[in-house]
Amino acid sequence: MRSSFLILCALLFWSLGSGTLFDDDLRELTEILRLQMRCGYPDRGIPVLAPAQMAFKSIDISTDSFRCQGNFTDLSIVGLDGFEFHTLQWSNIRHTIKFDMTFPRIQLKSSNYKLNFLSLWGDGVFDLELINLRAKGSFIIRPSALTHGTHIKSWKVDWQLGKSSSKITGILGKNALVSKIFNQIIDEFLELLINDNPNEISQFMEQLIVPPMNSVLQNLAWYEITAIILGLVKGVLPVEPIC
Repeated sequence: MRSSFLILCALLFWSLGSGTLFDDDLRELTEILRLQMRCGYPDRGIPVLAPAQMAFKSIDISTDSFRCQGNFTDLSIVGLDGFEFHTLQWSNIRHTIKFDMTFPRIQLKSSNYKLNFLSLWGDGVFDLELINLRAKGSFIIRPSALTHGTHIKSWKVDWQLGKSSSKITGILGKNALVSKIFNQIIDEFLELLINDNPNEISQFMEQLIVPPMNSVLQNLAWYEITAIILGLVKGVLPVEPIC
């Protein structure tokens, strides 16, 4: 109880005395997290993320303009730990994280997918590589009264894609030539879809990313997650990867 009180006092001091944490302090934390992504952090409900693997993943996401519905079997996501930060800032007063980051390569593979997206449907092997995927924006971390944990709100993130490489099978049937033609269309379409529709893509990615992040944050109290960022709590996150 006393240690919690001391942490809260320290956080109050930081909030009154500083508006933004130096980038270098946060970068050190991200490098620790990058290494830990290979092992996960089970005590905090964080699975292995490099690569991220799921035996089965269903998806049903709607935006103002489109809907994507279906599922993936033996889904693998490679490259999440390859992130590069251009900007990274933390506001002690608003509890806001602002960032500008790029994923050089993210590869999504599934031994079998079933998807309906716009006027397309597919049932086959999923193999899609996203190259130079950039995310720039901010979000706020707030305490959750019901769970005594934290959650993300005010997710405002814009996305840009350099290019993609699609090798998906089973598009509109089993004809390999049809899939090859549509893969070429998908590569062109994805770049236009992501780069020219910021609001819809932001909605889509928010529904995809924020719920699993909140499921992890619900296990962390507000003062705990803030103290992790400020470097006030020792032993909450490892200083080197633990597998």
